[in-house]
Amino acid sequence: MKIEVIKIDDLAIHEHHLDISYRADQFRFSTKVFYHDVSFSALIEKYSQPLIERITAHIALFEGMKFCSLFPKYYDISKISPHLEKPVLDLFIKIYQGVFGQHWYENNITNYQHPEIIYSQTLGESHPVSILGDNHTILTGCGGGKDSILAMKMLQEAEIPFASMQYSHSVYGKADLQHQLIAQVLENVQPIKSHKISIFDDFVDFPFFQLYFPENSGITAPETPVSIFESLILMLDGGYNYLCLAHEKSANTGNLFWSEIGQEVNHQWGKSLESEQILDQFVRDHLLSNFKYFSILQPIYDFRIFQNLSKYPEVISTIYSCNIQKPWCKKCPKCAYVWLGLMAFCQHEKVDAVFQSNLFDDEDLQPTFREMLGLSTHTPFECIGEIDESRLLMKKCLEKGLSGKALEMFAQTILSDFSIDWLNIEQKYNFIYSKEHAIPEQIFAKIKDKL
Repeated sequence: MKIEVIKIDDLAIHEHHLDISYRADQFRFSTKVFYHDVSFSALIEKYSQPLIERITAHIALFEGMKFCSLFPKYYDISKISPHLEKPVLDLFIKIYQGVFGQHWYENNITNYQHPEIIYSQTLGESHPVSILGDNHTILTGCGGGKDSILAMKMLQEAEIPFASMQYSHSVYGKADLQHQLIAQVLENVQPIKSHKISIFDDFVDFPFFQLYFPENSGITAPETPVSIFESLILMLDGGYNYLCLAHEKSANTGNLFWSEIGQEVNHQWGKSLESEQILDQFVRDHLLSNFKYFSILQPIYDFRIFQNLSKYPEVISTIYSCNIQKPWCKKCPKCAYVWLGLMAFCQHEKVDAVFQSNLFDDEDLQPTFREMLGLSTHTPFECIGEIDESRLLMKKCLEKGLSGKALEMFAQTILSDFSIDWLNIEQKYNFIYSKEHAIPEQIFAKIKDKL
């Protein structure tokens, strides 16, 4: 089966949520975005109907990118095109090509660049407006993982006021469970205010792919980029000028270079500094003129993040990062990597209490650890660190006296190579890259000694 056209059928703005209808040829789908503490009627009165329609049209456009997993020929955006400007179509293609490299690779697609974007109504024009108010509080994303809590701990210790933004998504399971888990993480900090976004998506929630496209590797979505546009509603409502996420420097490195298409494949491209800067500039130029988006952890690698996290042993029992089964499935690359980093720097009794097993001894994870160490075709398609970073973390685990089959394999295949310059590797990953980030200067000055 081949899909010819994906289409935005409708976009409805209700009092507390957006209801977006899509079509993929004869199939129909719905994405609902709920804002738990936003009144859209009040927001429209505060700003204007056209502005809110423009913001929500951008959300609908990028939420629709997940349907590009079907490799459609066309993307029909006629329903919302009057609320969009020409540059957003160029941005869409740029984001698509950055995020979907892995999907191309997994499906061995070498001759598909992007769907042709079509529309029967004329495109609108850019009219950036100012976020009203003088709120110096930073809206800070919290996904429940190590990066989120460390970012908020840094802001709190620097006495920079912040509000938390958490969202659940159908792809990760029940919304209530996700929000409960994030709430446990937030108990370790004191945000000025806590916001919730809940996304219900039947395209990812139903067994559509398994039944109709079993040969396809699955659904890819531009999760981070679309969340930036979804956060704009909260920023308008709360008068926030700064949006802070917690993406580390490792996100800038791809999993492999695919010679077939002559470019790098990076599972984390949507979190990269390149993506961050493109999205930040676009929003400021075309939507909200006094908006600023940045990652507070961009100056450091995971190696230093795990090291800094060890100062807060109380958070280990509350954080989670697994995308398969929350809080931890203990079988995926993400679980294995976070386990590795936590064991390298944190009290192993605290980590053992959470995982209740030695993942280094798990037979199913041995191929995963080999991939992390650069002993396979590419690193795992997950949000994890670089090859040398994983090697350095394993070395730290051995130095702590830890044991397990993965560590034995590392000692035999990697540590036995005396040509490796471990001092130079540690200097790279333990360094603070004070110029390679987009953090506003006045904020960086306050948090740099926390990095």
